[in-house]
Amino acid sequence: MIVFGIDPGSVYTGFGVIKANPKGDMQHVDSGRICCGRRSFPERLSLIYDQLSNLLSQYKPEYVVVEQLFVHKNAMSALKLGHARGVAVLAGSQSGAQLVEYTPRHVKKALTGYGGANKDQVGYMAKMMLALPVVPVSDAADALALAMTHAQILRTQRLTKKEVTI
Repeated sequence: MIVFGIDPGSVYTGFGVIKANPKGDMQHVDSGRICCGRRSFPERLSLIYDQLSNLLSQYKPEYVVVEQLFVHKNAMSALKLGHARGVAVLAGSQSGAQLVEYTPRHVKKALTGYGGANKDQVGYMAKMMLALPVVPVSDAADALALAMTHAQILRTQRLTKKEVTI
């Protein structure tokens, strides 16, 4: 099964693609970030949508996992992040994959065991769990963490159902 994670942002949007099997093994397929640079805000949103749509078309995931919005202290930053997240949700929903959302705290707890873990800890766990040669950039690491969290949850659900039906 292919799981595609998206860490939305208006300047950098991270993506991470993993392949997971029913036994729980996960394999890194691709990851990176969409860099929007100094474009106008509407151009950034268009770039995010176009590049995510192309990547989703290329990998044809069964699941797209998007980070849920968390509260920002700066209202303008929250609004821009909400726009970028909306574009990511649109691209994901139009891909035909099942769309799933998790909070950053949920992902951190699933990967590190602590919901208040910092970005370095999440990146390190992504590196270790996927046997990557280096820690991915933070946006890509967060996107991979989203995908890995969902793969772990699906495995747990399958095991639970299996135990109940036996």
